[in-house]
Amino acid sequence: MTDPDQPTTCTKQAHRAACRDPVFDWEDRRDFEFASRGLLHRPEDPAITDAGGGVVWHHEAFEDFLHGDAPETVHPSLWRHALLNNYRGLFKVTDGVYQVRGESLANVTFVETDTGYIVIDPLTTVETAAYALNLLYEHVGERPIMAVVYSHTHSDHFGGVKGVISDEDVSSGRVRVIASDGFSEWVLKEQGLAAEGMASRNSYMYGENLPPGPTGIVDTGLGQAIEGGEVTFIEPTDIIGTQGGRLTIDGIDLDFMYAPGEAPSGMHCYIPKHRTLHVADNCYMCLHNVYTIRGAFPRDAMQWADSVARSLQYEETEILLSGHNWPVFGRSEVRTFLGQQRDGIRYMHDQTLRLMSHGYVPSEIAEAIEFPPSLARLWHLRGYYGALKHNVRGIYAYYLGWYDGNPATLDPLPPRELARKTLAYMGGVDAVVARARDDLERGDYRWVVHVLDQVLWAEPDHGEARALAAAAHTQLGYGAENATWRNAYLSAAQELRNGVPAGTKNPRTLRDVTKGMSVLLALNALSIRLNGSKAVGSGFVINWNVGETGEACHSELTNAVLINRDGADPRADATVDLSRSALGRFVLGEIGLAGLEESGARISGEAGLLSDLVAMLDHFPLWFPVATHGMKFGEA
Repeated sequence: MTDPDQPTTCTKQAHRAACRDPVFDWEDRRDFEFASRGLLHRPEDPAITDAGGGVVWHHEAFEDFLHGDAPETVHPSLWRHALLNNYRGLFKVTDGVYQVRGESLANVTFVETDTGYIVIDPLTTVETAAYALNLLYEHVGERPIMAVVYSHTHSDHFGGVKGVISDEDVSSGRVRVIASDGFSEWVLKEQGLAAEGMASRNSYMYGENLPPGPTGIVDTGLGQAIEGGEVTFIEPTDIIGTQGGRLTIDGIDLDFMYAPGEAPSGMHCYIPKHRTLHVADNCYMCLHNVYTIRGAFPRDAMQWADSVARSLQYEETEILLSGHNWPVFGRSEVRTFLGQQRDGIRYMHDQTLRLMSHGYVPSEIAEAIEFPPSLARLWHLRGYYGALKHNVRGIYAYYLGWYDGNPATLDPLPPRELARKTLAYMGGVDAVVARARDDLERGDYRWVVHVLDQVLWAEPDHGEARALAAAAHTQLGYGAENATWRNAYLSAAQELRNGVPAGTKNPRTLRDVTKGMSVLLALNALSIRLNGSKAVGSGFVINWNVGETGEACHSELTNAVLINRDGADPRADATVDLSRSALGRFVLGEIGLAGLEESGARISGEAGLLSDLVAMLDHFPLWFPVATHGMKFGEA
C-alpha cells in the first residue's frame, strides 16, 4: 500500500480534471473583491484564547498554509473557497454597519444606533464574541449595546451572547433580546435534547479533531472552523411573530420577516436606513444543508425557498448580509443572488419529489440529480457545506421518512449481525480484505470503505482492514469538494488509525443553553437520560421548586417514562427545593444527589426516591466510535 497520507494518482488526476472543467470560472474574481471590501483591521495575534490560555480560535495555524495554489491533497474548488473564508477581521460594510468575519464559524453584525449598537448574531462562544466586540470598540468606538438580535436557533448565532451583554443588562431593561416565534423551544430541541447530533458526529462534520493543514482541516464551508469556548444563552425579551413586524431601537428601524428555512424558527432583518438586508443562514456563499450530516431535523425545503423568495420584496436592498461568508453588494447583484439561491433550493426539492414519485429510493435519487449548468456554474451554489447527495436524501426523509417502501428494508438485521452473515457469504473476512486491497489500488474508494465497513462491524480490531479503510477514507477526503465531507472522511481515517479521541472535555461548554431555559424545558432534558429498562415497575411524583424564580414543576415516573408538567402536584411523594443553577447541573448530569445536597437543596418527603431516580439515569459519553464500531453501551 502506498503512503496513506499522500494523494494517489487517481486523486491527483481528478484534481487536474477539475481545474480544466468548464463549470468552474477560475477567472471570476468578484467574490474576492466582495470578501475584501471594507476591511478596517485584520488582527495579527496568533490565536483567540480562553481565560486559561487555551486556544479557541486559530489564526496562525491557518495562515501558515492558506496561500497560493491548491495542494494536491485539497480539491481546487474547496481551496478557492477556503482562501475566501480567510479574509478576516473587522469590516465596514457601509456607514453605520460593521461586521467581524473570519474570527468564528459565523459572522457578527453591528449596527449603529443614535447612542449605541445593535448586535445581530453574537457568534458561538463568549470568547470569540468578546474578541469581536473589542475589535469594534478599538477601531470604531465604544458605545453601549442597546439590543441583541438572534437571527435563528443555531448556537453559532446566539452562543456568544454573554460575551457582549450580561443577564443583568437584560433583567434591568437596558438591553433587549429579539428572536422569532418558537425560538427557545427549538433551541432546546436542537441544542439541548439532541446536543447538535452529539459531539462525535459534530466533530466529524467540522473536523474538530483534525489538525489545520493541507492533510487535515482546511475549511468547513461556512467558515474555517468551529471555535471552542463557552456557549451561553439568554432568553429573548421580544418575540417576532409569524407575521413579522417593525421595531425601533434607539432611533434605528428594523423590519423583521419571519423566515424559517435553514432553521425551523428564524427571521430576516431589513435596515431601511442602510438598505441592508440580513438573511440569517437562509442564503450564503455555498450550497445549503437541507439535511446536515451532524444530525438534525430535515428542513422544509419548500418553505425555505419561499422565505428566500419573500426577501425579494425588499426591493431597495443594496447590501445583503448573512450569518456566514461575505456580503453581496449592489441592488441588481442582490436580486440576482436571491433568485439563484431560491432556484437552487427549489430545484433540489422539485426534482427529488419528481423521482420519488417514479419510485426511486434515496440512494438512486442522490446519484441521479445534478444541477443544470446555469446553477452548477454558480460559485455560491457549489457544495462546500451542503451537498446535492445528502440534501436530496434529506428532502426524501422529510416527506417519506427513513423507510424506502421496500419490505426487504423494513426490518433489517442490526449492522453487526448483518456484517457477519454477509462476510460469511462472501468467503470470510480474509478473502474480503484481500479483494479490498486490490480495489484500493484501482481507486475504487467508495466501494472499499463500504465493504471494509462490514469487516469492521464484524471484527472492529482487524488491523489490516482498519489500515485499508483509513487509506480509502483519506483519498475520499482529499478528493471531496465539500468541506464537511472532507472533514468526515479524514476524521474517519484518524479514528481508524488512532482510535476514539481521549478525554472527556468538549471543546465548547454548552451547559448554559439548557441552564438558561425554563424549568419545564430543562426537565425535559432529564427525561431522555432515563434508562427505561431500569425504570420498569417504578412510579412516583417529585415536585421541583426553584427558589430564585418561584417556578414550580413536577415530574411523574409512569410506565418507564418521566413526564414533566408545570406546577406542583399535591400528590407528590417528594419535594426538592433548589436553585436554578443546581437544577440545571443536575439535569445535565454534572452533579448527582451529593452535589444537590452540597448546593443547599432541601429534599422533603420520601427522600430515597431521588436516589432511585439518579440510579435510573444514564450518563452519555462525550465521544463514541463512529468508524471503528467498537461495542457500545449495553451491547453484548
